[in-house]
Amino acid sequence: MESHEESAMTDQPESTEEEQVLEMSEEVAEIVESLQKERDDAIEARTRALADYQNFQRRARENEARERELGVAEVARSLIPVLDQFELALGQDAGETTTDSLMKGIEIVRDELNRALNKTGVTQITPEIGDLFDPNLHEAMLQQPAEGVEPGHVSMLVQCGWALKNQILRPAKVAIAPGDED
Repeated sequence: MESHEESAMTDQPESTEEEQVLEMSEEVAEIVESLQKERDDAIEARTRALADYQNFQRRARENEARERELGVAEVARSLIPVLDQFELALGQDAGETTTDSLMKGIEIVRDELNRALNKTGVTQITPEIGDLFDPNLHEAMLQQPAEGVEPGHVSMLVQCGWALKNQILRPAKVAIAPGDED
């Protein structure tokens, strides 16, 4: 007599090799379809990322151009009062202008120009006599002894320098006190 288990096993038809291959083909097809979808999603995401990056670059160029224009406009606005001062000076009657009033007018224009430059972050570099020579801020033009000035220190200001925040536009041109030559 057959046991109950053996009869249950014989009642189920065994899957044929062909059915197993078919099941495996369906699984492989599902995996391939899933991988193709992942690939398509990745390609789409890459395309979107490239488009976003190109848009970012375009916006950055536009922002940079706009900021440059705003910077130029700021400098121009700060220089307009200087031009106004020149116009006032040039509008004076030359026959009635004295040397003192001409010098006073030049000082006013210079001061106005310095204010305009300061508004834009440009400052003068004007070392004092006796200051230590700093090659980052100063350019040594000559050696000039000066009473009470130690060697390697500024003995004379030849021409002031200019800086834009931390950027040196032109170093101050100076004379430095020579060292003792024995």
